[in-house]
Amino acid sequence: MATSAGKTIALILLVVIILLLAWRLTPLCIAPLGIFTGTIKTLRTGLDSIHFWPYDFRLISLPFFSIGLLILWIVVIIWVYRDAERRGMNGLLWALLVLIGNLIGLLIYLIVRTDTVATSGVSQKNQTTQPCPNCQEPVGLNFAYCPHCGTKLRGGCCPKCGEPVEANWKLCPHCGEKLI
Repeated sequence: MATSAGKTIALILLVVIILLLAWRLTPLCIAPLGIFTGTIKTLRTGLDSIHFWPYDFRLISLPFFSIGLLILWIVVIIWVYRDAERRGMNGLLWALLVLIGNLIGLLIYLIVRTDTVATSGVSQKNQTTQPCPNCQEPVGLNFAYCPHCGTKLRGGCCPKCGEPVEANWKLCPHCGEKLI
């Protein structure tokens, strides 16, 4: 799960975006009901009131703003993919969810993702232990008996040379002594 500060920021951003979308889409939603006339004019006056530079570079700056948002969204999708893979989740699935679901998919990912980062490879505990064939409890690789249930794990030692041997071996690989 994400931290509470991250969730709070995500919820604030979601509310702000929903309010902005509601403000821009209200004329389009009300116009078919006959309540609001001049929808196109209202949309145009909203854009006319935005001035980025004193010489009205609006026609030049809007395409760059759109391209900037597109590049930002692609970077977010790549980050989600890498972050999900790093946390041991399916990165492609989450990247597709964010691509298709946009901000809602990103918020779902931020809420659902795990806190722990997956380690690469097998953990150190799994490298030094193995499960007991009887009780499935972890035991050391060099244990001859399971400390939990007492099952014999290894064949013991060769009576001639003292080297460890497995229970199913017919003779010692070190000295050639026949094993019982």
